Amino acid sequence: MSPAGVDHPTRPCDRCRHRKSRCIREPEKDNCTFCNLNGLECTFLHGPRPRKRRKSPSTTEAKIKRHRSSLTPSTVGSVEEQTTVDPINSRLDGTLGLELHLHSEYIGPASYHEPELLDLRPSAMSLSGHERCYPRRVNQSTAFMTYPDKDSASEMQRITDLDRIEESIRPLGPTLVNLYFRIMHRTFPILDQGVFLEKYARSYREFSPPLLAAVYLVALDWKLFDRTLATAPRTPDAEALEDLAMRAMADDLKRPKLSTLQAGLLLLQRMRSSHSTLPAQLLSLGQTLGIHIDCTGWKIPEWEKGLRRRLAWALYMQDKWGVLVHGRPSLIPAQIDEDERTSDWDVGPCTLNDFPEDATEEENGDGGVDGAAGRAAFLQSIELTKIFSRIVSTFCSIGATKKGGLLERIGPSGAMSLAKPLAMELREWHAALPTSLQLESTPSLRLSTNGALHLSHMATELTIHRALLRVLTPDSAPSLRSAIRTAARARLTSAMNLIESFQPEHIQSFWGFAAAAQVALVGAFAGLLWATSPQMDEAAGYVEQLEKLRWVLQVRASAAPFAREALRMLHEEVGDLAAVKAATFRDS
Repeated sequence: MSPAGVDHPTRPCDRCRHRKSRCIREPEKDNCTFCNLNGLECTFLHGPRPRKRRKSPSTTEAKIKRHRSSLTPSTVGSVEEQTTVDPINSRLDGTLGLELHLHSEYIGPASYHEPELLDLRPSAMSLSGHERCYPRRVNQSTAFMTYPDKDSASEMQRITDLDRIEESIRPLGPTLVNLYFRIMHRTFPILDQGVFLEKYARSYREFSPPLLAAVYLVALDWKLFDRTLATAPRTPDAEALEDLAMRAMADDLKRPKLSTLQAGLLLLQRMRSSHSTLPAQLLSLGQTLGIHIDCTGWKIPEWEKGLRRRLAWALYMQDKWGVLVHGRPSLIPAQIDEDERTSDWDVGPCTLNDFPEDATEEENGDGGVDGAAGRAAFLQSIELTKIFSRIVSTFCSIGATKKGGLLERIGPSGAMSLAKPLAMELREWHAALPTSLQLESTPSLRLSTNGALHLSHMATELTIHRALLRVLTPDSAPSLRSAIRTAARARLTSAMNLIESFQPEHIQSFWGFAAAAQVALVGAFAGLLWATSPQMDEAAGYVEQLEKLRWVLQVRASAAPFAREALRMLHEEVGDLAAVKAATFRDS
């Protein structure tokens, strides 16, 4: 029995320790679920076997260097050794969706499962010690079912894929990981740096294949920012690595973890295909992991709560800007900010407290992204995306744009009334940006994500003005028509000036999956003004703007993949408007 007066809130009881199973205890209950189900009493007579704990390296470089030696064939070990020994890592204790050989599924209120009965499920406990599944509560109202990976996917295939990935980049793995955290992570913080580096220092086999491949793949985009990579005699084949990552994703989706969601989001930042269904798959996966629920009061580590919030809002931005990229409706409910009672998106706000990285380790002038500015830009992007979402749901929904829909019923003047409060929100967001996020703020020897942030702001503005241009009809009042078109021309000029003003520090930084579509939107906006121009002289001015945009993209295309993609999209969208418009006016 437990010694009198001694509480054991975190230790497994003797029977669960002997069975090597999770010891689940509900609040205010003395016995764990297994002992209670079998009419036994929890005892704590035997402590854990003494074991040596490794000292955590104090810096990223130390962790990376320690891993270098583990990549030699003599130290890799057998598949069985790598997959049956639990790592000694207290940071992973009590986590949800981060365990190496388990995956969890959220049980929603509408599920056929009855939460009150989950703890009584016979399959939750197995006397043989081989658990098939068990419930886990993270608070009074939220529960998950946890399953072993081996029942849903091949462990041998996972190890094989990881070995192929590592072999394809060896010996550059540690260098690529270091580069990833210097640049990508500080702008798109969807990993926990401490957990990743500690696992990587032990073995690359502790990861899911698509996540490891995605980190390597993204880092390769900045290979010129590391001397080792820039001078390496052989550069890893990025195309082959991406192909391997995407094929491994199909296997990983059978045992979804947070790492699956992380890998998918990273891969989507590089994918240019507009017909991809991966965004929808990731949203479904995120809901399976409970990423859409406020985790503030959950019984999980605090750092995982911050990670989950960052992941949730990254998924939110992926979904909302996907409307612009893919042309499909958003899958996350639009009423997120209007009515909490009917929203199925219940994620707490993301704050600076959700970023546990050591600032002293990243502010050393390493030629990457300024960590503080990157985190601030991520938080501001979330707020901007919320505004963009409201604009899209107001002006671009099927109900608003169909024949006889809202916009047709209220006309241009009604649309202007809807646009004013949204435009005011956007203006206030821009005015409140800190100095470090102003476009002109480019720290010395640092990459700047401010260009991408201001491009998103510009695309949000153009979405409002494009909607207003579309509702104009021949019967619209001349004064109203003039006001809308004058404002639209001014926004087009501002957009052109913005793209022209991007500096190398902006161009070489991270831009995200929507950047090319945001630039192409400028061309489409100019094309809309051209198509609705009443006079040839005005139309010719828009053609000149389009040609100027092409030139700006052409001179930047070699340095920026998003500019090359935007150039291709622009050519497909508008073609050669000069010849078309000239012929139109001759015929008229």
